[in-house]
Order: sequence, then structure tokens, then C-alpha cells
Amino acid sequence: MSVKQNKGEWSELYAFARLLKDGKIYAADENVNRIDDVFLPILKIIREDEKNGNIDYHTGKVIRIYCNGAQIGEVSNAELASNVQILFDKIFEGPQQKQGAFEIPDVDSFLEEMSIRQVKSPSTEKIDLLMQVHDIHTGFSPVVGFSVKSDVGSPPTLLNAGKNTRIRYEVKGITDDDMNLINSINKTTNKEYMKLRMSELFSRASSVSYDSMISDVYENNLIMLDSMLPRIYGFFVLYHFKNLNTPGLDCQSLCQMLEEKNPLNYKNKNVYTYKIKELLCASALGMTPGREWNGNESATGGYIIVKRDGDVLCYHLYNRNFFKDYLLKNTNIDRPSATRHDYGYVFKADYKYFIDLNIQIRFKSITGVKDK
Repeated sequence: MSVKQNKGEWSELYAFARLLKDGKIYAADENVNRIDDVFLPILKIIREDEKNGNIDYHTGKVIRIYCNGAQIGEVSNAELASNVQILFDKIFEGPQQKQGAFEIPDVDSFLEEMSIRQVKSPSTEKIDLLMQVHDIHTGFSPVVGFSVKSDVGSPPTLLNAGKNTRIRYEVKGITDDDMNLINSINKTTNKEYMKLRMSELFSRASSVSYDSMISDVYENNLIMLDSMLPRIYGFFVLYHFKNLNTPGLDCQSLCQMLEEKNPLNYKNKNVYTYKIKELLCASALGMTPGREWNGNESATGGYIIVKRDGDVLCYHLYNRNFFKDYLLKNTNIDRPSATRHDYGYVFKADYKYFIDLNIQIRFKSITGVKDK
């Protein structure tokens, strides 16, 4: 096989093998610590094979492998454990660069024995692992999908930016000369030109206020969560750009700022944090900005986190509050390329001034974790 994958992609295979070996997955609290007495027994893990359809891997002392109802192989749990250790050594203690793909030829024969022809799930949905688990709450054994995120390598994005994630704001109190001066601050002026441009904008404008979402699809997706969420998210993004020189301003800090300033005059100021957590959760489990969303979650089981110490934990949707707290505490704002995504400059339309702003949301690295 000897395929090249990056650390995040190899981590997905590690999660599959580790969970198959353990036969259960432990829950995590809001700080990504294992909850020892909360776990889901795993009956089987289902991998999609583009050539042969789904392949089922049944847990136990012997891993039995089925394709289309017929057994096609088996692997002892001891052999599985040995290869899990190889994957750990190569992924977690192997190549130190955060970028780039690499091979793990030591597991080639194992992957062939397991009928694994591709490392990463081919699914286009936010489902990386499909598992049948025993639900202790209901007694049923549903098949549920999980999204897998790895704390190894480059932090993954939660909400990817595109031209459809731009938000438009009306700028009042400026002139054409102000507009031209603001727009003249660019990469040739300073590497931190966006900070300087925003500082100039907010010092010259009498107000910068939410106007609209550029994409009707994304706006309607947010409205599915709450009719006021486009405006709440608009303020969330605006406050990021107003405070570009404030260090450590992450998603949680921006929510605190929203609560303090209360731009929509809510009696219960906690509504800002609550709604942003709903947005983060929906983005994690199925909603994307560019596709009409019907409110259903693709990752019906929840979220799986591969930690740097090799532990694999989950936020099952029964622990939804822990999951939302985790998302809020462990995400940062990231600014995409202004040129590529067409935002960050003032323009004039119908005698009014506007500016489009844009962000993406990226996971932090999980801190305070010692390597195995």
C-alpha cells in the first residue's frame, strides 16, 4: 500500500484501529478529559469501500470482518493491538513537521489483511466513522456516525471560509477620501495591513453596523437555528475586527464581549453565548455555509477527539452540553485571505459606504496534555 497521508488523516485510521481494539469509547468532559464511568460499548465499526461497499468490523477477542454479509477475514485483537502501537509510534512520535504527508510501510500488510484500501473515509458528509454502539439509555443498538478531529498536526477548521461566509456592514460618517485612504493600506504598506486598515476604518467612521449576509443560503441556515442569529453572528465577526490588536481574543472571549456590550439589548445577556455555541455545534455536526441545510445532523453519534497522548474520546450527543462547552473553549478566529475571499475593503453603492468582513473558525491545540 505505502500511501502518503498527513497526520490528521493517519489519525483517523488510528482512531478506527484503537476503538476496534478497545471495543468501547469513553466520553470526554468540556476540558477533553476522559470520564471513566461514561462510555459506549462498540459492537462493530463500518468502513465504506468504494469498490465493494460497506465492510463491517465486529469487535471482540477476534475481529471478524464481513462484506455484504459474508465473512472475508479475521484478525486477533492482539495483532490489532500491535498495529495500533505501530500507528501511535509513527503518528504521535514520528515526523515532527506539522505539514506534509508521509508513509507508514510497517502497517501495509496489516491494512491488506483488514481489507482497508484507503486510509481516509471517502464520505463527503461530516462522518468519518460509522459505528454500531450499544445505547445504555434506551437498550437499542443504533448505527451512528461520528466526525473525527485530531489534535495531532495542524489544528483543523470547524467553519471554513468562502465568499458565501462574507457579512456586509454599512459604514457611516466617512467620505470618498476616507474610503480611498483606508483601502490604500495594503500588503505593500505593512504585513499587518488588515490591523492598520481596520484601525483606520473604526477611527474615521461614526458607526459600522450589520447590514446583511451575502449568501442567502448561509443566512437561511443560520435562521434555522434562530431568526436573530445572522445579526448576532454579525456582531461576533464585527467585534473580532474591532479588536484585532487584542491578544488572545478567541471565540469564548468574543462571546464575553458580546454579553458585556449587549448590542441587541437582550434582558438575558447569556443569549449571545448560547446562540454562538449552537452555531458552533451545528457547524461541527452537519451544517455548511454553501449548502441548504434542513436542520438534520450528519454526525448523529457525535464527535471523536484523537488526543496527543493517543487517547480517543467522544462527545456523544447525550453529552451535548459538554460538547458545546468544548467547542466554545477550544476554538479561535482565523482570517482567510482577503484577496481570495474578496473582503476587507470599503466600497460605495447607492451613495452609501459598505465593507464586507469574513472569518473562519479553527480549533486550538488541546493544551495540558502530556505525550504518551
